[in-house]
Amino acid sequence: MNISINFSEINWISVLVVTLLSFVLGALWHSSKLFGKAWAEDAKPEIDKSNKSSILKLFGFSAVAHFVGVTALDVFIGTEATALVGLIKGLIVGIVWVSGSIAVTHLFVGRSLRLILIDAGFYVVFYAIAGTILGAW
Repeated sequence: MNISINFSEINWISVLVVTLLSFVLGALWHSSKLFGKAWAEDAKPEIDKSNKSSILKLFGFSAVAHFVGVTALDVFIGTEATALVGLIKGLIVGIVWVSGSIAVTHLFVGRSLRLILIDAGFYVVFYAIAGTILGAW
């Protein structure tokens, strides 16, 4: 099995677009119309004006983390993929690796099943959409 990565084969424009899409989907996912209220009740985020500078760090780190994840997904999908292959591989990443990791972490810190489903569900949907776009692009 060849695990070398040819970085010239990565479609950096599609990776960047999908990374930006993660913030759009995140804003919708965590809006009051979808899961925002339930997420806030269970997650109890503590971001206020007194630690506003950490918001920049939070979004900056999130952007880097999503960029790395989307880049890895693009490599996992491969250069000869289709939208369907991308969707399937995106679902594998979202359901198996990311959701499983979120579930274990949340269980160990005593988070609710509802929060696990909201947080893991975001990544299942995101990686499914991301994989479809990357595979089609």
